[in-house]
Amino acid sequence: MLPRSLTKAPRAVQTFDVITPAGRVYHFPRPSLLQRLAKLLRVHSDVIAVCGAIFVLIYVAGLAAEALDRSAFDACIERVTRPT
Repeated sequence: MLPRSLTKAPRAVQTFDVITPAGRVYHFPRPSLLQRLAKLLRVHSDVIAVCGAIFVLIYVAGLAAEALDRSAFDACIERVTRPT
């Protein structure tokens, strides 16, 4: 079978990965600092989301504790400090 003539010019390779027998992956050309940071954030996005939700809940709980009426707490303190 004879090769067909190419109607389109072959595309130039922009990037490629090399995988060693040990399983290590090398990217060429090396990703920029911004691309590496985005990859790092994407890898840890679940942990970041959970930590953010916990911090928001702690902050809201603090605001709710400030808004509570402290009269019940004052009664407990008077009862504890009153001599028997």
